[in-house]
Amino acid sequence: MMSGFNDLGINAPILQALQEMGFESPTAVQCEAIPHILNQEDLIVISKTGSGKTAVFGVSMLQLINPDDLGPQGLILTPTRELAVQVDSDLKRIGKHLRHRTTAVYGQHNMNTEIEALKKGAAIVTGTPGRVYDHIQHGTLKTKHIRFLVLDEADRMLDMGFIDQVRRIIRTLPKNRVTLLFSATIPPEVQKLCQDYMKNPSLIEIESDTMTVDTTEQVYYRVHENEKRTQLNRLLQFERPESCIIFCNMRSTVDRVHSFLTQKGYASRALHGDIPQVKRLKTLQQFKQGDFHLLVATDVAARGIHIDELSLVINYDIPLEKDGYVHRIGRTGRAGNVGRALSLVTSDDIMSLYEIEEHIGTLIEEAELPTDEELKQHKDLVEAWKKANEYKPQPQRTAVNKNTGEQKRRPAQNAKSKPDRPREINAVRHDRQVRPQDNSATRRDKQVKSQDNSTARRDQQIRSQDKRTVIYDFPENKQTRQRSANDNIKPNKSERNATAAASPVRSAERSSRVQPAKTVADQIQTPIKPETLSDQPLAKKKPLLERLKERLGIKKNR
Repeated sequence: MMSGFNDLGINAPILQALQEMGFESPTAVQCEAIPHILNQEDLIVISKTGSGKTAVFGVSMLQLINPDDLGPQGLILTPTRELAVQVDSDLKRIGKHLRHRTTAVYGQHNMNTEIEALKKGAAIVTGTPGRVYDHIQHGTLKTKHIRFLVLDEADRMLDMGFIDQVRRIIRTLPKNRVTLLFSATIPPEVQKLCQDYMKNPSLIEIESDTMTVDTTEQVYYRVHENEKRTQLNRLLQFERPESCIIFCNMRSTVDRVHSFLTQKGYASRALHGDIPQVKRLKTLQQFKQGDFHLLVATDVAARGIHIDELSLVINYDIPLEKDGYVHRIGRTGRAGNVGRALSLVTSDDIMSLYEIEEHIGTLIEEAELPTDEELKQHKDLVEAWKKANEYKPQPQRTAVNKNTGEQKRRPAQNAKSKPDRPREINAVRHDRQVRPQDNSATRRDKQVKSQDNSTARRDQQIRSQDKRTVIYDFPENKQTRQRSANDNIKPNKSERNATAAASPVRSAERSSRVQPAKTVADQIQTPIKPETLSDQPLAKKKPLLERLKERLGIKKNR
């Protein structure tokens, strides 16, 4: 069964791992590329995604690298975090019977965890260009022992703007290395990269258009923009896929489509760049395991994600780039399996579709949307498929008693468990509850006192509004206070007692009600009683104006 891999000169531990992974015979790219790498030659491989490129460099590097030598000895650069994790996972599976250590470094991952893994000794490091360059700058990734450099999905790294970082990383590597470049297309910038940093590379090209057309059935449907989600629902019921990826161009579109499918009762998940890395990896793992069957994603999941037996790909939006179409539909029909790719095309997208047809060298057939009668004919199948793919909330975990085997019931959230108490303690608590009712009269007294205090405070506030406000004392008070509002001198205790004793009624009246403060103008207009002028002898009487000034507390100008 593994005779094809035996002919390539692969070691027995790796052959055993490949057999456990389900590989029966090598693909075309594996048959052509592995011998060149085992001879330690620079290599350029042009092949569409899903052709088994990871096994090409993974098998070769694991066989040529000595785990006892200083490392890391292999460096693999990938455009996305998901692809880095996927490649590292494949390397671990291929080398499960070997002693090689591998690790992945990428953005939004714990830096300290990556540093610890690098310190323990990793023979092969897989990562995104940004995070790899960060480790090189901080000195946590030593590159002087690198023997193999792999540039996976080089055209995608160019599209994402990583080509300059890739160049900076390559400059830090030894010159006597083996460089392997894998790409679906070779743009001019990638070609320039090969000329600058590769030594007489061999070129292997697998015709992507033949693989795409032969293994994938492609059709498109004309729809209106405002009817896309409705027609998507009808197509899903008509196709009834076991697993399906729905590709959108924008993250907001992914969220809207995912929300629509959830409202329809489908078990679906969303995948795009705004979702945290941990959740994205978990979503991909659940999709591979078959926990749900509909994945709505952007192109972040279109490259390098290995999903076996994907039955359907739907282009909800026509991709913005022609190569993006090839990468999307490459998710289905992998390894020779037959797949289907459907595209929803609006009037604005028709010219882009013609350019895609010219790019892949084949015509994409137009199909008619399913009618209501066709859906009714397969009503039982549609209902069975919807039931199998309906949204199922995760059940709540309940604790089980090991002795009795019964489930422990959790108390209601609002109910509070109260332990049994002795009657004496309960009686004391009852008394504490009753006691405030008996003291209601005391509370009323406190309220009255607080009202009196508030009245006094309001009285003080009104009097202090005008800085020139004065307190007018009636003439019968022996110790008349003649001071202005700006004067900070407070009357002593004897003065306050004398004033209160002389006129207790008026002081009580002033404390019980608020009197408007009198300004200087008001007091000048206040008539002076005759008896206040006749209290002193005529010889000692002062002019009326001076007496008014003294009474009002106005100082003489010197």
